[in-house]
Amino acid sequence: MYFCIRREIDYSNSDARLRKLGGVPIELAFPQELADFLKDRDRLAEVEQQVKDYEVPVYSVQAPDGHLADGNFIDWAGKAVQFAEAVGSGIMVLHPEPVSPDMGDLDHLSVVEHIRHLQERTQVVIAMETFWDKKRILTPDQIMNASIPMVLDTSRLPKSEITWVIETYHTHIVNLHLSAVTRDHGVKGIAKQYQPVERDNFCLDLLDRLQELEWNGVVTLEYMPWLHAKVLDDRKLLDRIYGIGRA
Repeated sequence: MYFCIRREIDYSNSDARLRKLGGVPIELAFPQELADFLKDRDRLAEVEQQVKDYEVPVYSVQAPDGHLADGNFIDWAGKAVQFAEAVGSGIMVLHPEPVSPDMGDLDHLSVVEHIRHLQERTQVVIAMETFWDKKRILTPDQIMNASIPMVLDTSRLPKSEITWVIETYHTHIVNLHLSAVTRDHGVKGIAKQYQPVERDNFCLDLLDRLQELEWNGVVTLEYMPWLHAKVLDDRKLLDRIYGIGRA
């Protein structure tokens, strides 16, 4: 396994954030809003050069959230893929957008077609992240039925579903977004997402099982922003235990 941390980057803070990483492997997450990504897209070359100057390994790139079924998908997603190619990343992550409950099959079939069309034009693996919180244009089941590469997010699926996906689809999982979900029983059991993995043994059980399955994908530690020092320490520790990259 290859361990990295998720790092959000925009054009105004990219130099400072990448410089401070000191060579730590990352998933580089672009601005979530597509308009923010596109308005200064001419500066992508600057970010690319910063990645290279500061020698930051980019294991995956998270694209902005755009309409995956629209005809302009190839244009904006293609720009993110070109960036991933330029910085040596092997994976581009897409989020399945929310849709209305009465949506038919046409839109999700269009998304599958668009992903395959883009995949034919790049060596970067185009992968879809799993969401469970609301109706999405591609559900985990639809991702699996279409044999699309998957990014499995442990903060967004029930534990039983996570276990089932790993057992049945681990050969198509290219990236595991790993973090703990805890519940504060004093606040009506409200779930806290993106917590350190040590707060839930389930996270380490998943890594043990993936190791047994000889899975060698990317594990992205995705913690709350104020846990930055903790995520750096945890990445080093987990890489020493499970990693191929060796911190």
